Amino acid sequence: MVRNERTPLRAVIYTRISHDPTGKAEGVTRQEEACRKLAADLGWSVVAVKVDDDRTAVGKSGRRARRPAYAELLDILAVGEAEAVIVWHTDRLYRQARDLEPLIEIVERTHVLIRPVKQGELDLTTASGRMVARILASVSTHEVEHSIERMKAKKEANRRAGVHHGGPRTFGFKPVEPTAKGQTPQVPRIDPREAKLIREAADAVLARAADPETGATLTGICRAWNSRGITSPRGKPWVIQTLRSVLLSPRIAGRVAHKGEDAGPAQWDAIIEHDTWLALRTVLTDPARSAHLASADARAPKYLGAGLYRCGRPGCGAVVRPGGARAGQRQQYRCTAGGHLIRTAAPVDDFVERVIIARLCRPGRAREVFATSEPPVGGGPDVDALTARHATLNARLNARLNALAAAFADSEDGDPVEYREAARLIKEKIAAVETQIADAVSAVAAANEPGPLDVVDLPELVRRHEADPDDALEWWRATYPLDRRRKILVVLAVVTLRPGRRGRPLGVLPGGVAPDSVNIDWTH
Repeated sequence: MVRNERTPLRAVIYTRISHDPTGKAEGVTRQEEACRKLAADLGWSVVAVKVDDDRTAVGKSGRRARRPAYAELLDILAVGEAEAVIVWHTDRLYRQARDLEPLIEIVERTHVLIRPVKQGELDLTTASGRMVARILASVSTHEVEHSIERMKAKKEANRRAGVHHGGPRTFGFKPVEPTAKGQTPQVPRIDPREAKLIREAADAVLARAADPETGATLTGICRAWNSRGITSPRGKPWVIQTLRSVLLSPRIAGRVAHKGEDAGPAQWDAIIEHDTWLALRTVLTDPARSAHLASADARAPKYLGAGLYRCGRPGCGAVVRPGGARAGQRQQYRCTAGGHLIRTAAPVDDFVERVIIARLCRPGRAREVFATSEPPVGGGPDVDALTARHATLNARLNARLNALAAAFADSEDGDPVEYREAARLIKEKIAAVETQIADAVSAVAAANEPGPLDVVDLPELVRRHEADPDDALEWWRATYPLDRRRKILVVLAVVTLRPGRRGRPLGVLPGGVAPDSVNIDWTH
């Protein structure tokens, strides 16, 4: 059968748009309307509409992009379910020769007609038609590559100017609405609640790096945030890798990030100071410290009394640790010196924390307890002076680097190896100053780290305890992470567990603890 534009044919409409920031599919809708009008004018029946919305025809690094609707279109044509394709323009079908060739193979076999709205029929059944199509593909490829070059230059200019370049929302900042092409991107605004969490996490990590007995691990911070219902920007629970990426992001220091690296000052406000972020980066990227933190996180206790409670068997006094529970059973505390003490962990922890809360809420008693907590120590290294020194030295050394580069560029005898060695030595000096700043900030953070009792919101605890002790316990655990509550326990008391008795004592509810089986010796 000889086919031409006036022969009634079954047609497939294909539409595509590369970028659809609103998600309303307005661009592909307009394309479809124009294609349907052409089909009506030609007397063709539309049997299918295939849409690739918000999908480019060129993948990263020139690779083939994934276009599900285009693949479905080729399948329909290959099995003979349509005799024609209507498209707004040929560049909607293909942008590269690699996408054109599969279409040519199908057309040579099935004699499908290709009819763009914005140009005449594309005849791929003849050598001349295929030549024209391939030339158009080459022109289209050039346009894409030229557009990519301009886009890269624009992004580089924006980076130098500190402009927000879009992308997923960064924790600590409010969502930024997408802007239309050509408009200036909006400046991200700080989310006060999330920013406070980031500052607290940064202080805790720096304090921990300076003194393992203070601060918190990444695991501890994640656990605390998850217990409070705080989620990542994607709405998922926090894990170490996600938290670490947030703390390492230059964006939280008011800096532009490019491939994860600091690319200079940004237009938005900083959540933490730049020198604090430098210190944080040093801690989190140092291989020795990273290995230490990872092993410390793996060893971090998961139960209140692990390594703190003591065995009450006469003559023992060894610490207890959790373990021994089989699958589906509750965790138990066991004496590390033998098997003579086994207690279910959760009820004991509930009992101990209820007693601690009641003691803190006792009138007059909290004042004595809180008086034992020493105030934070001020002073320490002059971080501002070190930061000023870093800025001066950095500018001086960068000037020397530029002069060095210019000298080698102008000299025919310039040795690239010598240049790289000189550049390496200068960069090492900059890194040494950054390490000094990191150590100084860590020392100050550790010196000013509040004691375990200083962070307790006593009025709120008392209010909740008077209204409902169960609510007070729930709030206590949601507000203060496990490592903080363990430190409070160490400050206040020594807990000794006595071996349990067979059967449930009179007056003790199921799952409860007999008060005389847990001895609490108050140290304050």
